[in-house]
This record gives sequence, C-alpha cells and structure tokens, in this order.
Amino acid sequence: MNHRFRKIASFIIIAAAFAVLIPFLSPVQAASEKIVIVLDAGHGGIDGGTDLGIRTEKEYNLILTQYVAEALRNNGNFDVILTRSDDTYLKFLPRALFALENNADVLISLHCNSSEIPDANGALAIISKIEPFSAHTLAGNILDSISNAVGLTRRNVETRADTGDSLGVYYWNSDLQWDMPAASHLGQTSDYFSINTWASKFGVPSIIVEHGYLSNAYDRELLDKDENLRAIANAEAQAIIDYYTGHTHQFPASPTVDHPSNCTLTGTQSYRCTICGMRTGTTSLDPASGTHYWRETASQAATCTDDGYIEYICQISDNLNSKGYACEVHTQTVTVAAKGHNYQVIEDTPASHGRDGRYLQKCANCGDTMEEVRPGEPHSYEITADTEPTCTDDGGITYTCSVCTDSYTEEKPAIGHDYQETDRKDIYGDENGYIKYTCANCGGEKEEILHACEHVYADRTETPASCETDGRICETCTICGYVHEEILPAPGHSLTVMMDVLPDCDSEGYYRAECRVCGHKILESRPALGHTYTIKEETGTHIVKACSRCASEITEEIPHRSLLTLFSHPVTAAIFGIILIQLIAIPVIVLHHRHHQKKLHQARLRRTSYLYEDEADELDELTDVPANETIEK
Repeated sequence: MNHRFRKIASFIIIAAAFAVLIPFLSPVQAASEKIVIVLDAGHGGIDGGTDLGIRTEKEYNLILTQYVAEALRNNGNFDVILTRSDDTYLKFLPRALFALENNADVLISLHCNSSEIPDANGALAIISKIEPFSAHTLAGNILDSISNAVGLTRRNVETRADTGDSLGVYYWNSDLQWDMPAASHLGQTSDYFSINTWASKFGVPSIIVEHGYLSNAYDRELLDKDENLRAIANAEAQAIIDYYTGHTHQFPASPTVDHPSNCTLTGTQSYRCTICGMRTGTTSLDPASGTHYWRETASQAATCTDDGYIEYICQISDNLNSKGYACEVHTQTVTVAAKGHNYQVIEDTPASHGRDGRYLQKCANCGDTMEEVRPGEPHSYEITADTEPTCTDDGGITYTCSVCTDSYTEEKPAIGHDYQETDRKDIYGDENGYIKYTCANCGGEKEEILHACEHVYADRTETPASCETDGRICETCTICGYVHEEILPAPGHSLTVMMDVLPDCDSEGYYRAECRVCGHKILESRPALGHTYTIKEETGTHIVKACSRCASEITEEIPHRSLLTLFSHPVTAAIFGIILIQLIAIPVIVLHHRHHQKKLHQARLRRTSYLYEDEADELDELTDVPANETIEK
C-alpha cells in the first residue's frame, strides 16, 4: 500500500508540474481548428471590370472563386468565407472586414487581367509590401500550380507602393497607429491596391491573383472554357492545401500583434505558425491602449489679448467612416492661450523745463501702444505786453517765461463798433430815406437805407445747392415787385476715397474717390516714377547699378575701348588728327629735303663736268696716234 501510495503521489506531483509548465510551452493547433480562408471575387455589381471575353471580368472572378471554395471545403481542413456569392458591388473596406471579423489566416482576391499591349499574357500575383503580412511563398506556389495545370505563362509575384491618398493616409501600426507619406520615421509605406492596404490594416496577409489576360488572344481562349476555369481553380486550391497542411505547425512561445487597438477598433494578437503563418489562440488586446491620430482641420492663431484654437479630426475614425465603416468620427479643439503683449520701448524722452517727458512702448506683435507722460518743470510767466482791442482788431496780453523766454499771447477779442445815430432822412412818397450812424469808439460811419416799400414777400422758390452748383432762394414783393435773391453756396463734393495706390518705379498708381452725396467719381492716374539708378559696383568689364527707390539692379557691359571708340569724342579725335598730320608731314618734309639736296648735287656735277670736257679734248689731241706707233718720250 505504501509503495502504491508513493507511485500515486509521484504521478500527482508530475501531473501538477506539467500543468504548471503548460502555459510556458508553445501552443499547438487544436485538432478541430481549421484554417480560415477568405476568398474575394473581384469587382461585381456596377463594377464589371474588363469586358474583353465572352463574359465580363466579374463573372470569371465569381466562377473561379466558387470553384476554389468548393475544392478547399472538400479537403475538410479549411473554413472558407466568400466576400460575395452573387453579383453584388462591394467597396474595399467591407471586403477586408470579412477577414477581420472571421479571424482569417489569408485573404485571396481573384481577378482577370487586361492590358493595352496585346502580347501581355500569363498569371501574376500582387502581395502586400508590409513585411509582416507578406504572402510571397504562397503566392508563388499558386502561380506555379496554375501554370503547370493549364499552361498559362508564370509571371512574377509583385508589390506596388502607394504615396497615400489626398490626405496622406496609410495604415496603422503598433507604434504610431497611423502613417503619413514622405515621413519615414512614421513607419512603412502603404500598398497601392486597397484590398492589400485594408487587409494589412487588419493584420491579415493578402494576395491578388490575376488569372491571365483577357486582352491576350491565347489567355482569353483558355479562360473562355469552363473546364479550364475548373482546372485553374483546382490547381489554386491544391497550392493552398499543400502550403497550409504539408507540415506540422510550429508556433512561437509569444503571440504576435495582428493589429493594434486604435480609437475605433480593438486590436488582436495570435500565435502564428513560423512556417505558413496559420493563426491560433487569437485574443483581443486592451481597447484602452488604442490611440487617435490627430490631423489639423482648422485653426485661428492666438493674439496678444485673445485665445486662439486648433481643431483636429482623428484620421483613423475619419478614414474608416469615409470608406464605409459606420463609426463615430472623433474630433477635438485645443485652445491656444493668448500670447500677451511684447512691449518694446520706442521713445524715452526725459522731462525738462517747460516740456513734459514721454515714455512710449509699442507691442512688437500687434502694434498696441502704451504711453506714460512725465510732467516737466512749469514756466514762470510774466506779462511783457498788453495790447487793448479795437472795434475791429483783437488785442492781447503777452506772457514771457523769466527762465527760458518762452512766450504765449492771451487774446482780447475785438470790442465791435458802438454805432449811434447822427443823421436821418425819412421816407417821402416813393423816395427812400436813410439813417447815418457814427461809432462812439473809433468814429467809423455806416448808413442804413429806409426803403419806401416795406416788402411783403411771396412766391418763395428755393433751388437747393448741389455739390458743384450754387443754389438760390427767390422771393417777390407783392407790393412793389422787388425780387429778393439769396445765394446758397455749393458745398463741394464730400469724397470717400475708394482706392489710393501710390506709383512705384515700374507701375502707375491711381487715385479713385466717390462723392457720398451725388455719386460723382474722380479717377486720377499717377505716372510710374521710373528707376533712379546709381552705381553699386564696378568691375573691369561690367557696371552694376541699383535703383535707390526699389533696389532693382541692372548690369551694363563696359564697351571695349578701340581706336574708333576714342575717336568718338571730338576733343580726342582732334588731338589724334593733329598727331596723324604730324606723322604724315614729317616724312614728306624729309623726302622733299632729300630731293632738293639731290638736285643741288646734280647741278654741281653738271658744272664740274664742263671743266672736265675741255681738259679731255686737249688730252685726246695728245693721245691721238696710231695703235702700232710708239710715242716717243
């Protein structure tokens, strides 16, 4: 009994130890766990794709998808989900959501290709360029299998990068949640094709399979036969079966994050087979770890006294919502506190005798000013002149400071005339009378006419003055017919300046105003000022001139100073002319002198030859003897 008890106890201890170690061992695939394949028949509904075969592309795609699904289901190791099983139009986000919601191991989108190049042919595959979600090996196996089955040309497995949409939206990742273009520090680049992009967002590898070119005669003839479509689908399914079931799954000790949580979706993590990427043990991540990626949509800068703001929208929720995922779009507004004034001293004048000082500051941001007056020492004024006013002229008292001689005058208004009657002539019949007055102060006189008729006016007419034309009031006496007229002066235009553009060096300015009363318009052109150039820099070959008004510059080439250039100046030409005449005259004078000397020499020779001729005749007479005779000495 003791021995048996010890064996039982040992077994219990070993079992307990194994139970403790189980969480630290690599998880294995449960016998009943199936590989989840999402098949996406490309296009559909209003999107027919290319129409170069006997069917539209959407029809080829659906037939191939159904054949592949049938073959995979017959194998028994796969759970196959179709994004569409009829002629339905779907956006790209709902297609990828099938993969997210069904915890898919891979998403395969089936298509047929076309090209403007008739010779383009064969099957190709496009995978995500995001390394964790790349399915390069499976895509290559599918192409090999299709090519071997029906003879389609085996093309490459490709990736294609995107530069983002108009807002620069890429995909989220575990570090930054959302990536932007032209910023390598924010993560990897997105895929060009949306089905790859959205599958990568949800942590699912994806493949776009193009099953030949409907624009190519050979490929189109092959795809138009149903038996070939069945053979292609079976070959594709077999490649998938061999890839996922041809080995024993090996899982790591730690899970991999499929996609992180963000402000809208809860992320997941799972254990992925190190050979084929099949997932098991998928669990949700903490939703609270999800973050926003804020994009600025509107703003108002803070001023010195008023707060500003920046409005943001979460790029993740906005992009999901705009692509068809019903979710709340998150926004926030951040208040930017007022900056406060930045006053700088622009005047600091001390107080002095008779003058206040001034301390003036101006805000460098908004231009607001703050002034402090510093009272100065007051003047000590004394009366230095006192002029009494007359009837017509003002008088005044002049005060002068005894310290600095500053002065001012306090005016005494003119007292006006004090007229008193000095003579009168009353009205007699139709004759006017008069009253004469004399000022008691200055003796000035004036006369008042007493009209024979005390006018009673009627028929008053009034013509109001306009801006440019005087108005008038006319009344007619009902007794004598005298017409009284009063002029209402024209007030002139009351102008409102509409535009006042000052001219610059190149452009004309103009002044435009409009009268607020009558609408009269004034337009005056102001001619361009023209450049005022001064020499700024001078080299051996060029002169640089700058305009003192607008700082524009021109460069002038210094002309080559040849002899012709020198002769262009009249003084220089005159000097060179004198020199040239001298250079020509000197050889002429020398030649003339030599010619004259030669003539003199020849004349001497002639005179000398006459003498020699006489002597020669005498000599000839002496020597005129026969040749054979000898002269005796």
